[in-house]
Amino acid sequence: MDYGLFSWASRHQEAAIITEAEATTEQGGTRRARKKERTRREIYRTAMRLFGERGYDGVTIEDISAGADVAKATFFLHFENKAALLKEFNDEITQSLAERLSGYSGSAEEELIFLVSVLRESWEMNALVMHKMLREFLDQPALLPKAAAVNESILDLVTRIIARGQARGEFSSDCAPEVAAVALVSAWSAFAAWRLSNPTVNIESLDKSLLEFQLNGLRKKT
Repeated sequence: MDYGLFSWASRHQEAAIITEAEATTEQGGTRRARKKERTRREIYRTAMRLFGERGYDGVTIEDISAGADVAKATFFLHFENKAALLKEFNDEITQSLAERLSGYSGSAEEELIFLVSVLRESWEMNALVMHKMLREFLDQPALLPKAAAVNESILDLVTRIIARGQARGEFSSDCAPEVAAVALVSAWSAFAAWRLSNPTVNIESLDKSLLEFQLNGLRKKT
């Protein structure tokens, strides 16, 4: 059964993963660090391939380890569990977004709209797998620090977009860009969790409505 995982991921794994991140690790860092990063990427790629072939529930950590030709202990060296792969998925999307937005001449608001649309597209095209991964992730103990870590790359990109918008006078400077980014991304994360119990809603229209509300607030325009 095709779970659609390659509908987005395979288009970017070879191009997005083996670009800036790999070039950085090859140019700097120790040989051990480069090897560790390559192993981490191979575990992630193998997991995504197996999820696409068998579905999330049909793949065990033993399957992933065997497919990546690593010991089970090596998997746990990089990932606490299958749900922890969510961070790698987010990091891949964010890296691709950062590359696509590099040199973009539009407004910061347009950048945020594009970012949200790509996040939605990548999740929805892999919905069967990503919803199960997210549900397992949300069921973990000590969730708050894990949630902060899994969104770290997205937070960094959103912070940079907001800072550019503030510097150009597009956004108010009343709030630090880091704080504004946390508010935006936290709301998106909560919305993704809410979607688990409301799978039939029109996600595209709600994405636009949510971002519009976040940028303009509740205050009625006069």
